Amino acid sequence: MNILYCGDKPMQKGILLSSMSLIKNVDEPLNIYILTVDYREKGINYKPVDKAFAKYLKEKLNKSDIKVNIFLVDVTRYFVEELPEANMQSRFTACCMLRLFADKTDIKDRVLYLDTDVLCRKDFRDFYYQNMDGIEIAGVSDYYGRWLFGDGYINSGVMLMNMRMIRQNGLLEKCREQCIRKEMFMPDQTAVNTFATRVNLCGRKFNDQRRLHDNTVFQHFTTTFRVFPVIRTVSVKPWEIDKMHNILGLHEYDELLDSYNREHEEYMAVSRIPVFFSINEQYAPYLAVCLKSLAVHVACDERYRIIVMCDNVKNITMIQLRNVIKDYENIDIEFVDIRKKMYEYSESFGQTVTDRQENRLYSGEFTLTIYFRLFIAELFPELNKAVYIDSDTVINDDIAKLYSVDMGDAMFGAVRDTFAGKNTILAHYIENVVGIERDEYVNSGVLLMNLDKIRQAHLADRFLKLMAEYHFDSVAPDQDYINAMCAKEIYFLDKEWNVMPNKGGEYIARPKLIHYNLFDKPWHYSEIPYEEYFWQYAAESGFYPLLIKQRKQYGDNERKADRENLKKLLARAENIADGDGVKFSDVVGSRIVVDSGFVKDSSDAAK
Repeated sequence: MNILYCGDKPMQKGILLSSMSLIKNVDEPLNIYILTVDYREKGINYKPVDKAFAKYLKEKLNKSDIKVNIFLVDVTRYFVEELPEANMQSRFTACCMLRLFADKTDIKDRVLYLDTDVLCRKDFRDFYYQNMDGIEIAGVSDYYGRWLFGDGYINSGVMLMNMRMIRQNGLLEKCREQCIRKEMFMPDQTAVNTFATRVNLCGRKFNDQRRLHDNTVFQHFTTTFRVFPVIRTVSVKPWEIDKMHNILGLHEYDELLDSYNREHEEYMAVSRIPVFFSINEQYAPYLAVCLKSLAVHVACDERYRIIVMCDNVKNITMIQLRNVIKDYENIDIEFVDIRKKMYEYSESFGQTVTDRQENRLYSGEFTLTIYFRLFIAELFPELNKAVYIDSDTVINDDIAKLYSVDMGDAMFGAVRDTFAGKNTILAHYIENVVGIERDEYVNSGVLLMNLDKIRQAHLADRFLKLMAEYHFDSVAPDQDYINAMCAKEIYFLDKEWNVMPNKGGEYIARPKLIHYNLFDKPWHYSEIPYEEYFWQYAAESGFYPLLIKQRKQYGDNERKADRENLKKLLARAENIADGDGVKFSDVVGSRIVVDSGFVKDSSDAAK
């Protein structure tokens, strides 16, 4: 049996609940098609149904005794080509019009279309297997529309569609054309009723729109009218459990709703977007600013899992950071003492990350936190994808948009490091030490991580092996390792996702994420590009007085030290590039391959 749902991400609740109701009342295999669209223009924001949701749905439905296939069909291209311009602002979501693209699927025969607010009460085989010879659509009269248009006016929420005849007659093509040029009250339903000439009108029980009856097969939770004590409309969706009980007085679905609630909560837990940060006590105030900027841009239909990897962070500081996002119910935050975990992992391999000269930052400082990102895949095996962000950043868009970027089979998604690539000395260092082209060198402060691929490549083990054996001298240790080992495994993200406020650099009018890298910190200097974004969020971070105090106390001596450290950074880069010490380019090359479950560099593989 072929079933068709249509919708965007917010409709996933309905798809889950409705499909669960189907498998309770059928004993034969189902092919469930989900038509979705990714369209975010002209005031419309349609996020597509998640691939992860489709996978989850298939796994859960197949726990029943029947075989279920799920086909997620993205019709964005067709939707844009035949955009229903005249009806995009309809009170009935334009996503409902996706059913008019059913002829773009590979369904050859019949398909049962269901709105996502339809629940199945009984075996529906009589409806599905009715004789459709010479019939385009079988459906039920619209409860209210019949008073205006007659009994032949069908409700499009439950339709059995004969795809062979529909394609032959061009029915859906005509409907789409009508929606493009003519504004209508219920666009797709009106279009179907206008152009469908061969309709089989079925009994009310196959699309009960008013109330539940003893013989109801499909109950459709449409908007209804009430006249007592005043005339009003009532709209209750089946996943709104309290309203089902208190407004409709329905308890007949309680067993189904209990199961749905458990499944939905489980999916929401596993589908949280994981965003990693790593800090020590010193960087906590800057993380607070970043967390606030992240929180104000989250989408209400997403859930976020913030994982803060800590190195000697005080409990009181963790409480302060938690308070930054306490008013956002869809954001969870957890703090992980990563130092112990990372040492346990590295010691099991026979090496640890220690404070050596070659492992220090450009400022001469050693901080374990810069290496945490290299161990995320191994220390969080339950995750297959994640976002990593340095704490000296602010976020000006929904981080879910970055997480949803399709980077193919790459290990990392990252932005080219424009400062390093354009500086003559650092460019020379990149090409001669790291061993890649200057315009391929990325900044590791913002990473989209394919954790499955990273685990498959045993990247953390590879890193420890190289560091223990060669002790590469470098100016940006973690960043250089990622670039050297994974140059051919990097997907280049749009530059808006890691905008660096380097003076003289390109100005981005609408940055999605600003990274105050190197010495350009707004809590140290004024007149830093994009500083207004930092102070906007700092004001609500709980650390504003401290940050203002830091900038006031950052005097001439500190600024002089910054200038000296920058000179030292460039001098060190030049010395490493021109020196005789072992370099990444001597050992690693720019490619890695997987062999027998362990990563080898390209030079090893050739031997």
